[in-house]
Amino acid sequence: MREGRSARREFLLSGFGLAGLGAALLGSAATVPAGAALAQAAEGAEITQVVATRPEDAEYIRPYGPRAPWNVPVHNLPRHEANDYYAWSLWNDAPSRPGNFNLTFESYTYPVYSATEATDWFPVSTTWANSRINYHWIPWNESWEPAPGTDGQVIILDPPTGREWNLFQVQGFVEDTVLATNGSLVPGDYRTREVGFRPSRGAGIPYLAMLVRPEEIRAGVIQHALSLPIRNTSGEYYVAPATKLEGKREGEGIPEGMRFALDVSEADILEWAETLPEGQTRRSGIIIARALRDYGWFVTDISGSAHFQFEANLTAGEEWRELGLAPQPHGSKVMPRDMLDGLMTPERIYVIAPSDQYPPEFMAREFED
Repeated sequence: MREGRSARREFLLSGFGLAGLGAALLGSAATVPAGAALAQAAEGAEITQVVATRPEDAEYIRPYGPRAPWNVPVHNLPRHEANDYYAWSLWNDAPSRPGNFNLTFESYTYPVYSATEATDWFPVSTTWANSRINYHWIPWNESWEPAPGTDGQVIILDPPTGREWNLFQVQGFVEDTVLATNGSLVPGDYRTREVGFRPSRGAGIPYLAMLVRPEEIRAGVIQHALSLPIRNTSGEYYVAPATKLEGKREGEGIPEGMRFALDVSEADILEWAETLPEGQTRRSGIIIARALRDYGWFVTDISGSAHFQFEANLTAGEEWRELGLAPQPHGSKVMPRDMLDGLMTPERIYVIAPSDQYPPEFMAREFED
């Protein structure tokens, strides 16, 4: 039985004959700075981006293509015509109390596992009959766990082929079967894909998009927008790059897919950083603040609070500790949960127009699901 599994695992991990192609991509990929990549994309050039999932000595390059909306810097993007209304709504109604925006590393975020560390391939049994992954096989390791919380989500990446699996409400591993409520294999390649995917989370955007990982902080820059679930999502409509209406809330609110950013100077960031613990925590805080200024954040889901999502401690806890982002008291606050207090203020928040209104050179390239 185990020998059969091993043979099956070798075949499936090869990407059904795609391993050679994946290796070729890895060997020939041109890695360029974000700005240069965006310029090349505007000229129609193809750019392959490769992601290292954990090795500390490997260069980390952000996932998804340069024109994925969350990978496009906010500089020169149009502002939303209802800026004042939505900025006010975000500050007052999105968090559990006005202005309470937190960072989450524990629950209601995503652990990231690598298919290369799977012990075998196993079938998935889902409770949602229309799930795209029901009775399909996925790479799995019996030791893997979902993030704490009722969402129980999991990301599985296969770097050689660019495959990304998203699992929702993983309930356990019973009789060689992964039990979950829902899940999907995101079409295409997570290294180059630039559009959303309806079966994934509330906004219909793959889980990995906008998730902050330790490799980025270690490298000194986050080159994408952040993900922010909030309390007051709209029950009436969504905006690009979101691909669906979640339908968990009725009435008005902030549409999923809406993008915000911070209007702060470098001097503002450095002044705020003086309130943080010295050392790695302060360094990490500055990197996060610059991302909120340069790339902003998207509303991606509904939640009981407003929290920016970082890779879960289940798979990145040790790395976060080394970067000064393990839980620690700091006066009346708890770091890094309360890190953004004093940086995010209502007058600094502004709203970006939906991504289908970006200039043509920044428009995402469509992908047929």
